Amino acid sequence: MTEPPTRFLRPVRPNRTTRPSPRPREPMRFPQPPPGPPTRYIPASGRLAPKPEPPARAVESRPRLGTGAGRPAFLADPFFGPGLAAVAVVLWIIGLHPVPPEAIGGLGLVAELSVPTLLSYPLLVAAVVLELLRYRPRTWLLSLYTLLGVLGVYGLQPAIQEVARLPVAWLHAGFADYIATHGDILHDYDARFSWAGFFSLVAMITRAAGMPDAIPFLNWAPVVLSGLAVLGVRALAVSALGNRRAAWIAPWLYLVANWTEQDYFSPQGTAMILMLTALALTFRHLVRPRLTEPVKARLRARLAPRSSPKARLVAQGAVVLIGLALAPTHQLTPFVLGVLLLLLLVFGRLWPAWVPFVILGGAVVWFSLGASEFWSGQLVQMILSPLGDVGSSVDEGIVARFAGSPGRLVVLTVRIGITLFVAGMAAYGIWQMRRDSLKSWLLPALCVAPFGLAVAQPYGGEVFMRCFLFSLPVMALPASLALEKAVTSARRLRWRNRPARTVLAAAVPWVVLTGLLASTVTVRGGNDAYISFHESDIAAASWAVHQAQPGQRVDSLVNSVPLSFARVGEVSQFEVDGYCEEVMDDVPALVACLRLKGPDYLVLTEPQWAYMKIFDQVPDTYGADLVRELEATGLYRLVFDDQGSLVLGRTTPADKFVQGSGGGNT
Repeated sequence: MTEPPTRFLRPVRPNRTTRPSPRPREPMRFPQPPPGPPTRYIPASGRLAPKPEPPARAVESRPRLGTGAGRPAFLADPFFGPGLAAVAVVLWIIGLHPVPPEAIGGLGLVAELSVPTLLSYPLLVAAVVLELLRYRPRTWLLSLYTLLGVLGVYGLQPAIQEVARLPVAWLHAGFADYIATHGDILHDYDARFSWAGFFSLVAMITRAAGMPDAIPFLNWAPVVLSGLAVLGVRALAVSALGNRRAAWIAPWLYLVANWTEQDYFSPQGTAMILMLTALALTFRHLVRPRLTEPVKARLRARLAPRSSPKARLVAQGAVVLIGLALAPTHQLTPFVLGVLLLLLLVFGRLWPAWVPFVILGGAVVWFSLGASEFWSGQLVQMILSPLGDVGSSVDEGIVARFAGSPGRLVVLTVRIGITLFVAGMAAYGIWQMRRDSLKSWLLPALCVAPFGLAVAQPYGGEVFMRCFLFSLPVMALPASLALEKAVTSARRLRWRNRPARTVLAAAVPWVVLTGLLASTVTVRGGNDAYISFHESDIAAASWAVHQAQPGQRVDSLVNSVPLSFARVGEVSQFEVDGYCEEVMDDVPALVACLRLKGPDYLVLTEPQWAYMKIFDQVPDTYGADLVRELEATGLYRLVFDDQGSLVLGRTTPADKFVQGSGGGNT
């Protein structure tokens, strides 16, 4: 019996007819394997076939040193760069020799340096560039090279000169000694006593160490302060750019372009280190996104930094403490720090919105209360009247400084050239960043902001110098990115195909750093003819100051001799060009002025003659003629002579105060 079909299966129909396909019948074709060696079979036991090598990349990231035809294989040696640095150190030491101030002309110290010393600088820079070209630059070697660069640039004068240079550094030692002796500031004497934080710290250190004064700190203070500043720029670059090659190029740019010479024993040198520390902490723990990240940030919707809450809290406290410590230490630095942090807040990058207001508030409160002696009675004349007068700042800071001998004019031109070149490199780096989709205007604003000081006040003709000093650490960030591109291009080029182009790309950072270093060495030693001293100059000034009775005057022709490092406030110490300015280059007229207004003791040294030759073009016999004419009057007689460093004593008492003397060293 046949079973009925299921629900899902139908019965088979064996008698169903089939229809032929209308397409023509063709034989089937299978794809043939490409011609080549016969197929290799892997045996069940025994050695397998060797693993084929991966194909080479079109552009290798590793440097192919010593692999191409004609490639100098010695560049691949890991000891070649350190060997160059060792040769540079040996040449620098061999070439050192004492340079007396009277041998220095208007061009400065660079004209008296030996050839081995001058050759050491490009060799050291070459070692740095070779290390940056490696696949993995060795951090410890770059740190060592940077330390050698600090010693080579900022330790040049301390290594070859007898005593510490710069009269103002000796003056600061005298201020610290006064606070250590009396336990208080000297009121109504000098504006710097209104910001006495640095002097108080030095007084505490000297007394705790049992030192009689701070003079041992003067000679090597530029090396210590500049080295710490370079370390601060390195920390700032790592915080802002990340740990990349540009983070090493930025501190080197600061090292070779800092011609301002504000790193002597001074409040501004210490304040600069504190400001860099605060900025590095801010960029590391309180800023998001980074300056190089193309992320749109907003003030009302700021992103929390990637640091932990504990790290952010510690960083906020440290930045605030540094800002408050800067308020009684320096006039300008706390305001610059506050403005930079305020810009970070306006562009939506700073996480704690209250930090810049606390720092600016502390600076304003100290200026209003703690520094009232500075502006009391002259607020309008000194603070409000120069506000917005950019022309006055340009005249005092640039135009009025272009005076003196041809060598002096060359030094001033090189200063402006360094400033414009670094600014141009920073602008080029910013343009590259904006081309790579970074549309924020924050970095240009941070670079330009310090130059707003020129709108506020001329600052005694030093405003543009201070503006460049405050802006240089920030400008070094985009400028380092521009040089990093050249280093990256040199690393990626193929030596075999384009040797000339490879050398040219690698030479760009070497030429830039070497040129800036040579220019900075020239500029930093440009004033050494009248700001470096013999030990006999110190002996003459010390003898006159200690010989004078309380209330008597000890003067010099110009501010080219350290006087105010002892008995500050007890003995009056002025400069003759403050009250005989119109007749300084005329010996008979100057003698007549000194007969009426001259001091009790007149200190005359070789650096003062050099100053008069450079700025007033007096003849070589100017000093001998002045001494002879003064002695001929019978009013002055020679009372001290130590190898040409003279002290003339007045036979009759001099006036205690002379109009135009300045009332001190303000």
